[in-house]
Amino acid sequence: MPVAPPSSQPPPWRTAYELLPKVSRTFALGIAGLKDPLRGSVCVAYLLCRILDTVEDTPGLSAAERWTLMEPLLSCLESGAPPPPASSARIIGRLETRAAPADLALLKHTGDVLLCYGACGEMDRLSMARWVTEMGKGMVAWSERMGEEPGAVKTLPSPAALDRYCYYIAGTVGYLLTDLFYIHAPSVDKALFFRLEQDAESFGLGLQKVNILKDLADDYHRGWCFLPTSLLKSEGLAPSDLGQPSRGPAIYRAALPVLLSTRGHLERAWRYLTLIPLEEREIRLFLAQSLFFAVRTLAMVAQDPLRLAAPEKLKISRMEVARLVTSLALKISRPDALHGYFAECAAPLATFG
Repeated sequence: MPVAPPSSQPPPWRTAYELLPKVSRTFALGIAGLKDPLRGSVCVAYLLCRILDTVEDTPGLSAAERWTLMEPLLSCLESGAPPPPASSARIIGRLETRAAPADLALLKHTGDVLLCYGACGEMDRLSMARWVTEMGKGMVAWSERMGEEPGAVKTLPSPAALDRYCYYIAGTVGYLLTDLFYIHAPSVDKALFFRLEQDAESFGLGLQKVNILKDLADDYHRGWCFLPTSLLKSEGLAPSDLGQPSRGPAIYRAALPVLLSTRGHLERAWRYLTLIPLEEREIRLFLAQSLFFAVRTLAMVAQDPLRLAAPEKLKISRMEVARLVTSLALKISRPDALHGYFAECAAPLATFG
């Protein structure tokens, strides 16, 4: 079934599809290849999560303030009512000088996103309401647990705390997508749904931990340290050492348990992908793009461990993104070829031990 271009969609949907690539080129690329109505539901789900993420990422807010800004949106998901004008004005006013221009544009169009949400199927809305609410509540709870002292860096004490934090930020997304695949993909029956659920959280955790590892220095400067303090202390490090090239070897040793767990999550994400039937080519391609982008990013650390301490973000080039997209499109319906390509891309990760 052909996908209608955004320009032919009703105004709220046109706005949503125009906003999507501005807040995430990577996910916009994958979402654009899905069939409607799944494409629309995944787009709306992503934008709702991004709104919460914008609030969570804003420095200088207390957990109570974050909840005050998130709660009206979450209430709308449950009730289906539009957000009160005062709540929209409050969130924009509070974040106007702190959010990136693209994220601020999304916040200003929250009403359009909610109109699209209301146009999604009932089962889609129930799943989105459940998992987006779970995400928002977890974000607020962990904002408080990670510390709220003015000017202090927010930290996580242990790998177990990191896993729990990542569950709320990204594991919830794995479950939400699995729900939507079950609702819309004819080949995903109830038995397969339960099998996919076994690896859904790991899929999300793998992608989130790659994001954390590639942004260590940048996150520290924003006031967040996601590399557990127990691991930092084991190498005589403090959060302030992140982004210091001279501490590169020690940062790599401290991060090694996280690198190993991330590799394990990505291996389970591969299993999740291979469970999706060949008939669901668009879903397989959507998942494969996110997975292979993450694997190749993590491989950059394996090939040069000192890049973890570099001030700039770890990021695969646009040329490599294009090469991956082209290769995946050719191999996605050929299991043996796809398996060989995954083995090739993931081979550097064996150096983690």
